[in-house]
This record gives sequence, structure tokens and C-alpha cells, in this order.
Amino acid sequence: MSSNQSTPTFTGQCHCVLIKYTSSSPPQNLTYCYCIICRRLSGSPFIAWVDIPASSLAIPNDTKTDTLKTLTSDIAGRTICGECGSSVTMKYGFDEANIGIAAGTMDEGSLKGEVMKVSGHIFVEQKPSWYEIPEDGVKRWERFSDGFEEKLDMWRRQRS
Repeated sequence: MSSNQSTPTFTGQCHCVLIKYTSSSPPQNLTYCYCIICRRLSGSPFIAWVDIPASSLAIPNDTKTDTLKTLTSDIAGRTICGECGSSVTMKYGFDEANIGIAAGTMDEGSLKGEVMKVSGHIFVEQKPSWYEIPEDGVKRWERFSDGFEEKLDMWRRQRS
């Protein structure tokens, strides 16, 4: 995450505003994730994520490093605000070129271009029983989207 960047396509921030960011690329692939980790970190039935090229994300250099907390699993790292707890980013180890941004942190008024529509629901097998996904005509996956697990498996094999 750098601080060198051209004109932002959109901006965003955590709840307490200690973490601010800009992106020089528009968001893509609005996905709702119902995995248990996203649910527990958000306190809601899902987190909405958008993808951007990692090189387009900039977090100002004056952001205190102790504010950026990283939670890691065997496949991904997540950035949360150490002050307010907002989920901000998620990056899979096998995909260095892209990063996920928690869509709820985006400043909607800053978004240039069309407002995105949801493109998929992932980890619906972990959806809470008390929540019903609306019939929106969008593809749903029990776990990861098409091709994702193959990329993940190949990355795991290369690491071992």
C-alpha cells in the first residue's frame, strides 16, 4: 500500500476516520461473503467486498502503523482499524495483484462512474439460518466462486 497515486477514482475510510484510503482504479466485482470470519468481524450476515488492483490503493503515510492491524489466516490477510475495529481490506496470498476493499468503507459520494450491483454471493453454506438472501438473480456459490479454489490449491502446492 503506497502513498503515490494519480487522481482518485474513489476514497474511503474506517468508522473513526483514522484509516483513510484512495484508489486510482474503479471498484469491481461486488461480492457478498457469508463466511463465518466475515460474519464475526462485521456482526452482520455478510460483508460486501469490492476488488481493485493492489497498486491502485493508497493509504497516506501519516496513518499510524499501530492503527493498521492485520489478521491473517493460512490463505489471506485482513486489515482492520485497531481503534474502531472496521474491516478495511482483505488480500489473498495467491493473488498479489488484487486487494479486496470492504465496500461499506467506501465514500459513496466520491465514486466516479456507475454504482455497482452485486455480482455474486459466496460462502452461502455458512449463511446464518435467520437471514434470507434476496432473490436477485445473481450467482451463488456454496464456498468460493468458480475457479477460485483451483487457484488456491495451486498456490498451496507451490508453497509446500
